[in-house]
Amino acid sequence: MSPYHKPLLPVPDAEDMDLHRQNCDTELVTRRLGELVPLLKFVGFQVEQMTAEKTTLSVPLLESAMNQNGTHQAAIFYLIADYTLGIGMFAGLPGCYTIGVHDRCHALPIQFWLKGATVTHLRPGTGAIRAEVTLSPETIAIMRAQMVAKGRCVVKDAVRFYQGDQLIAITEHEMGMYADLPRVADIRASAGQVDRLKTSALMIAGLRTDDLSRTLAGEQGAAIAKRMARASPQLPTLIHARTQHASLQAGMADFQQVLVLGVGLDPKPIEFAREGQTWFLADLPDMLRERAARLRDAAAEIAHSVHVPVDLRLSDWPTKILAAGFNPTHPTLVIFEGVSMYLSAAELRQTLSYVRQLCQNPASRMWLDHVTDQLFEIQTTEVTSFLQSMARLGEPFITGFSDPVVFSGGADWRMAESKTAADVIGLDEQVHHEYRFAMLAPS
Repeated sequence: MSPYHKPLLPVPDAEDMDLHRQNCDTELVTRRLGELVPLLKFVGFQVEQMTAEKTTLSVPLLESAMNQNGTHQAAIFYLIADYTLGIGMFAGLPGCYTIGVHDRCHALPIQFWLKGATVTHLRPGTGAIRAEVTLSPETIAIMRAQMVAKGRCVVKDAVRFYQGDQLIAITEHEMGMYADLPRVADIRASAGQVDRLKTSALMIAGLRTDDLSRTLAGEQGAAIAKRMARASPQLPTLIHARTQHASLQAGMADFQQVLVLGVGLDPKPIEFAREGQTWFLADLPDMLRERAARLRDAAAEIAHSVHVPVDLRLSDWPTKILAAGFNPTHPTLVIFEGVSMYLSAAELRQTLSYVRQLCQNPASRMWLDHVTDQLFEIQTTEVTSFLQSMARLGEPFITGFSDPVVFSGGADWRMAESKTAADVIGLDEQVHHEYRFAMLAPS
């Protein structure tokens, strides 16, 4: 278990309670939700109270959010009730933190999904309104027991809207809460983790600048990319630098095979595959199906490639690569893009060892991107805010190293080339100096 993620305890301990008091800061949650969900900020919402006893959100009557009758749009009630219940559920569960809202901490990461809702309007809202939810001690106890036992729970409860002392609407909202632990070795990806990987692939496609990537990203990918770029302003240029450097290597003509580990929606197999060269595209089965469907919709020609359904967190993936027709003795380029910083050190060393077994030709090369270990020690606002933003958005960096040869043990690989993102795009910016691209050769 990562030291950042201890299991949820049946009874919260002192550490849980201390973290919970910090994470139930109403100003913090208002600000973070406003960043994460701009619509909430647009309607002027505020978290007024979030405790196990009661959670309250307020919304003013704004000219831009009212209807032709001068009253609150009906959608305001639906929107605010959704977050009132979710915040209320969180407030009752010390020992958790919400991905996207709270900084990564020593607690259980959770996500919410709205399952259903109805709104009953009693009177029109003609001014500032507040939404309140009070979860009973029995409901909170059941939530905690289910989260401890299953890692998920569902709550259906009433959210009441008041204008002054007058009750103006009641909603019945049903909300699911789910533990969202990072992936670990030898455990198959859950449905939620697969969905997150698809979302991440859409985001990366949305951050790329080529026409095919933008088509593959679609409206959803473009919107996610904008949100990520707003939270982490360095991200677009980091993606641009790695795409530029990796594409340069992929365009080289002297590799008989190219193996892309975690291909996602990468356009390079379409852009650079040529006669006499086979591209092996490895990823989760669901991701490969998503990739194939989007390429068909984009009418993109798919040639000289073999899809290999594998889970890189399971130890059998090299065997499946070989079974797909991959020949370790052929000159090969292995592309390992956008993965290393999310793996544990042990997982990453094992991956480098597996790839070396697949690169038996001395002309073979492995390209990978990585962050340095120094990145985690820099205490400037620029760097710490970048790392915190990536973690809040569900993509925490956990492993860094300056030299992948030294990191891997030095016996399997030698360094053929190493450049920083700052070198590639000529941008003298701190995070870019600590983001590197390495080309490794068999030693």
